[in-house]
Amino acid sequence: MSRPPRSFLFFFLFYLFVAAPVWGGVVQETLPNGLRFVLIPNPGTASVSVDLWVRAGSRFESPQTNGISHFVEHLLFKGTARRTAQDISREIAAAGGYFNAYTHWEHTQLHISILPSHLDLALDVLSDVARNSLLTEEMVAKERKVILEEISLAKIYPPSYILNLVGKTLFADHTLAMPISGTEDSVKSINRHDLLQYYRRQYVPPNACLTVVGNVDGGHLPGLIRQKFGSWSGKENKTSPPLAPVRQNQFREVRERKFLDQAIVVLALQAMGTGDPDRPAFEIINAVLGSGGNSRLYQEIREKKALSYLVGSIYHPLSDTGFWGVYVGTAPQNVALVKSIIFREIARIQQEPLSPRELEDLKNYLRGRTLIRTERNSSLAEFVSQRLLTGHFELPADYLARIQAVTAEDVKRVAESYLREDRQNLIILKPYPGLRFFRNLL
Repeated sequence: MSRPPRSFLFFFLFYLFVAAPVWGGVVQETLPNGLRFVLIPNPGTASVSVDLWVRAGSRFESPQTNGISHFVEHLLFKGTARRTAQDISREIAAAGGYFNAYTHWEHTQLHISILPSHLDLALDVLSDVARNSLLTEEMVAKERKVILEEISLAKIYPPSYILNLVGKTLFADHTLAMPISGTEDSVKSINRHDLLQYYRRQYVPPNACLTVVGNVDGGHLPGLIRQKFGSWSGKENKTSPPLAPVRQNQFREVRERKFLDQAIVVLALQAMGTGDPDRPAFEIINAVLGSGGNSRLYQEIREKKALSYLVGSIYHPLSDTGFWGVYVGTAPQNVALVKSIIFREIARIQQEPLSPRELEDLKNYLRGRTLIRTERNSSLAEFVSQRLLTGHFELPADYLARIQAVTAEDVKRVAESYLREDRQNLIILKPYPGLRFFRNLL
């Protein structure tokens, strides 16, 4: 077999390791009513993802109305002036589509994946539920029971419980400390008037953005969006924006006993927001410490010392702050050793610059993870929507260019600033003594 020419090898390697996908024909527009939308044609796929994101989350609530964003999200599926709950479900399913929604700290995400031939339907359904949901007394009473069951489950489901505990620990009296689903007391006290008032205030076009990604013709789509959403009315809420959380200045430690089979160790802190210029450096810090099987904590705790199966990190950037933490599940007798390894690795990244090879490996890891993830239309829509809603629009190629520009000095500087001891929160959950013994008896 003859060897390929060197020029072929050069261009192949350039495409494989350097060139990022280019989404041509990207359209950005803001309608006269204030709705922002982005269209990203992705002709190599068979479907279309349509995301409507609304600035409605637990951050915009009070202790009395905690959970109202999540409550409204549930009710969006229960019927409009034009469609019953069964109509919404049947129309999307009959078109081979998928419709779901999620509530977060700062937004509610409505998502439909569907075939391109039914894009008109997807836009019509999203426009309908965002504008015309009924939120009747019967719907409210019925869905309240479902949400209370969800809250009860979160108390015994470790990931949900830990996430709520981390938020409460990081943000203290700030609204970001409140659980997204609300509390039993707050959900029981929210009435239909509260829900309608919140729905009409938050679900307005200047408070939302629409992202369409997939096998679509960007030429005629803006006209279709104007047709479906152009008459959506409502003005942006002019009340003061939510206050930024206060940065802590003292190390905190929280210990609890839970019905668990192993101990959970979490080190968490407030991180930077989506548009912060130091976010790319922090993404590298997250990757080197706990993201992926090659991270330092994974290698030290799991591979070298076999102290855990579960080792990882989580980073949730918000508009002006964020959640970050590393977590380890381990036997109770290993907690002290796991703690020492976490603190040692944090000190190491603050004191020792990354080597050129490790920094390049981390950039390649983030590049590969980002490009593989955003191959899916739904993930690319989510990537774009989060940034669009917070006013920091960028495509994956823009984000990766910022990652590529990070230096070892940037990483060390950001680690010294953000991973300081007085910003750290150590959370340790341990099983009740003798719990495994009694379970074995049963």
